[in-house]
Amino acid sequence: MPPKRTFMSLLLVAVALFAQTAIAQTYTLLHSFSGPDGGSPTGLIQTADGTFYGAAVLGGDVNTCDPDGCGTLFKTDSAGHFTVLHVFHASDGYHPTGLVQGLDGNFYGTSVSGGQPSGGGAGAIFRIDPAGNFQVLYAFTGGFACCDGAGPTGPPIQASDGNFYGTTGGGGAFRDIHHQGGFGTVYQFNPVTGVVTILHSFNFDGDGFYPNSPLIQGKDGFLYGTTRQGSGPFRVGPGTAFKIDTGGNFTLVAVLAGQPLSGLIQTDDGNFYGTNEGLGGSVFRLDALGNFSFINKFDGADGWNPQFRLLHASDGFFYGTAPEGGLLDFQGGDIFRLDASGTLSVLHSFTITGADGFGPNTQLIQGADGALYGTTGIGGTNRHGTIFRFDQRVPGPVASVTVNPAVVVSGQRSTGTIKLSSPAPPGGMIVNLGAMQGQIVIPSKVTVRAGATKRRFTIKTLTIGAAATVRIYAYAAGQGVRTTITVTP
Repeated sequence: MPPKRTFMSLLLVAVALFAQTAIAQTYTLLHSFSGPDGGSPTGLIQTADGTFYGAAVLGGDVNTCDPDGCGTLFKTDSAGHFTVLHVFHASDGYHPTGLVQGLDGNFYGTSVSGGQPSGGGAGAIFRIDPAGNFQVLYAFTGGFACCDGAGPTGPPIQASDGNFYGTTGGGGAFRDIHHQGGFGTVYQFNPVTGVVTILHSFNFDGDGFYPNSPLIQGKDGFLYGTTRQGSGPFRVGPGTAFKIDTGGNFTLVAVLAGQPLSGLIQTDDGNFYGTNEGLGGSVFRLDALGNFSFINKFDGADGWNPQFRLLHASDGFFYGTAPEGGLLDFQGGDIFRLDASGTLSVLHSFTITGADGFGPNTQLIQGADGALYGTTGIGGTNRHGTIFRFDQRVPGPVASVTVNPAVVVSGQRSTGTIKLSSPAPPGGMIVNLGAMQGQIVIPSKVTVRAGATKRRFTIKTLTIGAAATVRIYAYAAGQGVRTTITVTP
């Protein structure tokens, strides 16, 4: 359910002409999927020659996989010149999860289902070269029968030993009456021999089950991943983070909050970062000892229930997407930027009626040109999703919002200040305001006069019985910033 908030009733409409101009400066639509060429793309990778490669979960063959299609593999350049490399037909797998480039220059990936000659099966590992020559390397048989995996949850990674490693959401050696398809596995694939080895079968033992994301290889050589649920003595708790070595020795790292769907990334300082779904979702940090802390709890205006991994970009910021929420349309989703202290900006808000797509469904990547590239799962000209380029280096219209004093006794007032990135145009510029809770009263919008870069506004506080910290957003054209004010009794 969307969060209850007076905020969304205040700020759904921006100045349309200005919004179109601002978006054109930073957001570029590279491709709208049509269905036959794919649908619901699920992320990109870029090779040394600048070409982008990716997978679309749906589209392509709608006869074998009625009605949505089996999925496709594709490539595109930064100008949007698009080529379909492979169309799935179930016997070679269907619903691909993405691609990685191997050390041999070929691309490797997995499909969630299919892979058997009959079109059935529990997913496949495949290889495709840049020219589109495709081969199934291994077909999973798991599910209701011990002990293979079933339903790969992401593309595999190639570790330092040359083997590929990944997870399956089902299958394995353990199951019970309530989990007849198995609890999932960690597997190893040897690209030379074609042999798959199950390194770990998850169980109903409190360490989590249903692994649900790609693995990463940490700086210590271990493989790290997450499970969706199953922690605690009653196995009904939130998901977990784990590590496993290439020999199959498994260690629980931490119990997380909510349901992590994205997996982890690791930064140069050794910390891990990820996202959680549930109660709006969050961004979290794990240190090397497994200590968990929240970096941001989403409230709807900054996004809702993020489901994909973060990007730690060359500028030191984290960039991510949320499939819902944002500053313009709760169903649209957004692109956000975050630092390690939790300071967040909304860089782009999608709308379900916009031509640029909505429901971003990928980990962003930073291209060779420094810009961000990603995909939306829905929308676009043909309503089947899009590929986009977003230049995060172009400042949004609103640079900052501050309050002084930042701690106020209830019933007293404070002053907010909006600062623009550049002087307001002729006629002035409208900046929308919103507060996430009802302990304060602020105007719904203010106008920064032509040529000015700042505008103040009054914050009235209500009489309350307990201290509350309230987020205040200032935004225009779907881009915004925020600050907080604390109201004490």
